[in-house]
Amino acid sequence: MAIAIVTDSTANIPAGLIEKYAIKIVPLNIHIKDKVFREGVDISCQDYYELLRREPIFPKTSQPSAGDFLNTFESYPSDYEILVITISSHLSGTLQSAGTAAAMAPQPQRVTLVDSESTTIGQGFLIARACEMIEKGCSLKDIELELERIKQNNRLFFIVDNLEYLARGGRISQISKYIGTILQMKPILHLHEGKIELFDKVRTSSRAINRILGEMKKDLVNIQQLAVIHVSAPREALQLKSMIDEIYQQEVEIYEATPVIGTHVGPGTIGLAYHT
Repeated sequence: MAIAIVTDSTANIPAGLIEKYAIKIVPLNIHIKDKVFREGVDISCQDYYELLRREPIFPKTSQPSAGDFLNTFESYPSDYEILVITISSHLSGTLQSAGTAAAMAPQPQRVTLVDSESTTIGQGFLIARACEMIEKGCSLKDIELELERIKQNNRLFFIVDNLEYLARGGRISQISKYIGTILQMKPILHLHEGKIELFDKVRTSSRAINRILGEMKKDLVNIQQLAVIHVSAPREALQLKSMIDEIYQQEVEIYEATPVIGTHVGPGTIGLAYHT
């Protein structure tokens, strides 16, 4: 059976893969006052982040409906297996919506759900590897096993300007006890088992960058994929890429996090993602 990939709009997917492998993307939603925007469909990253910086608003986000996923599943011929790779279930209810849709589908057994335990390009790493294995004719079971291996070795660090956006969005309950002590410091956050956690706190941006580069160096010989991510901070992302280029002698791509992620970490965020 042919294998199709479905994901959500928070994933950064390497250029060319969407078209080549006919990946279907189910958008999350952004709520601004009385309007709802579908991520990646109704508003661009640039326009959204300009709005976020300019207006005294704090948008809300929501997962796709089960109906959105069901419509996508039903768009495939009956002889397709459908591999769904979603944003971490600790960050969004997207996986739950996909699971509800799978149960409603005429052939639920042909839908396989994978919780990436990540997002942005960390999620994209899993999608890219799945595409490679589909190209080679690998079985769905083998693909699942490989994605599980990558999940165990995925690292995603990000440095935020401040914790305001994460705190408002309720995404840092597990580190809330630290907020009072790090207000005057530069927090380094990471994804651990799909949850946002405090990795370290330092006093300057340069020290924060050196700290995550230090972690990267520990894994350098085993890194298989690596990328820089940012939220409306292209200059800072290029600076980080330049520093990585001196250490990591392979091509490093830069990705801008999508509006749903940017809503919760805020403009000015930069990060580093890789897996071994």
